[in-house]
Amino acid sequence: MTAAIVGWAHTPFGKHSDETVESLIVRAATEALADAGIEAADVDEIVLGHFNAGFSAQDFTAGLVLQASDDLRFKPATRVENACATGSAAVHQATVSIAAGKSRIVLVVGVEQMTTTPGPEIGRNLLRASYLPEDGEIPGGFAGVFGVIAGKYFQRHGDQSEALARIAAKNHKNGVNNPYAQMRKDLGYDFCREESEKNPIVAGPLKRTDCSLVSDGAAALVIADVQTALRMKKAVVFRGMAHAQDFLPMSKRDILKFEGCTTAWTRALADAGITLDDLSFVETHDCF
Repeated sequence: MTAAIVGWAHTPFGKHSDETVESLIVRAATEALADAGIEAADVDEIVLGHFNAGFSAQDFTAGLVLQASDDLRFKPATRVENACATGSAAVHQATVSIAAGKSRIVLVVGVEQMTTTPGPEIGRNLLRASYLPEDGEIPGGFAGVFGVIAGKYFQRHGDQSEALARIAAKNHKNGVNNPYAQMRKDLGYDFCREESEKNPIVAGPLKRTDCSLVSDGAAALVIADVQTALRMKKAVVFRGMAHAQDFLPMSKRDILKFEGCTTAWTRALADAGITLDDLSFVETHDCF
């Protein structure tokens, strides 16, 4: 790969009613530039990952990154949206631009502010990431879509409630010592395993502990070409990266095979020249 991370910043996740999309963007962008030890004038390009502006009355949010510094004026800024992969897609776009020789330093920012939106509207906004002609009337909204998937998995492979509970318990435990986590509480396996008043069924076999919280927050990366990165105070070089898109309608694919994820994963490993046995840490996205 030809790119490296040379700076980063991250706000805590949570309910930030005192913040706006703009203030979250500015905070993350400013802190990332400072962490990289560069000036805004050094940035060649801006990529903003912002899933659904339906949570905000303000659209065209890529332009808000310029609020972090007047020196970002006239820099090319683009908003990237790719549902749950929005952040990854923004990073991927930055590395593609660097690999093409179009940019030397790219500022990548991701932001969402969801908690100030009423619950029913949140559900409608999230459901737009599914195929509405098929999924628009599924009870439970976006969680309901994943409830259908989980139900089909149970039918094919048997009851997986124990596995789901262990995953949820592990995730919550990991958040305890993470200063950026929204819910820093070890709920334990027993609580996650049993349906209760505090842990009801949300959709299909999915309980509340299987579902991620809506949240507010922002993060930013400064990504540079390797030659520039070698002159910086720190650099984490990308070993491999891949991007794949599967059909949106569930009716056009075997939803339990996750072939889009498998394809991207296989390509990324090949790009890096490694195997699963070479990995010491894996972070996966799992909203439900």
